[in-house]
Amino acid sequence: MKKLIYLIFRRFYWNYLHYQEIELRKNFSLGNTIRFDNLSLDGNVTIGDYTYLNDGCRIDSGENSKVEIGKYCAIGRRVHITGKTHSLEFPTLSEENPVIKHDEADTVVGDHVWIGDNVYIGPGVTIGNYAIIGALSMVNKDVQDFEVVGGVPARHIKFNTKHRKYPR
Repeated sequence: MKKLIYLIFRRFYWNYLHYQEIELRKNFSLGNTIRFDNLSLDGNVTIGDYTYLNDGCRIDSGENSKVEIGKYCAIGRRVHITGKTHSLEFPTLSEENPVIKHDEADTVVGDHVWIGDNVYIGPGVTIGNYAIIGALSMVNKDVQDFEVVGGVPARHIKFNTKHRKYPR
């Protein structure tokens, strides 16, 4: 009987609770109306009102950096936005180096940004307002307001001139 109860609980946990988990560590600020599922936040993270993050997102920063995400953003599944990366000087642990060294820089996502699924946004990147990042992209350079980018690394595709707020 105990084994049956354990199996039922385990199935319930993995099918329901496990996917509803959210991991929050260190300093973060969440807007009043954000939506998220299976999200990991680590470090100094700020997320604006009416922004939603789909399942599997990871937002993290180092001790000396921060990640800011604006209002009204749509962030796809399995997106990683970071303010830190391994240093080339000491990228892994060794006997001489017991601590991994990180390079850090602030990462900023503007307002009304649409980020597709499986996107990586590296440290030091600023994404302008109303920008669109295509799925499966790796963003390592700044993105301008209304710019549409995609690819690995992300490259300019066009400006979203059809947007009603695009300056004419």
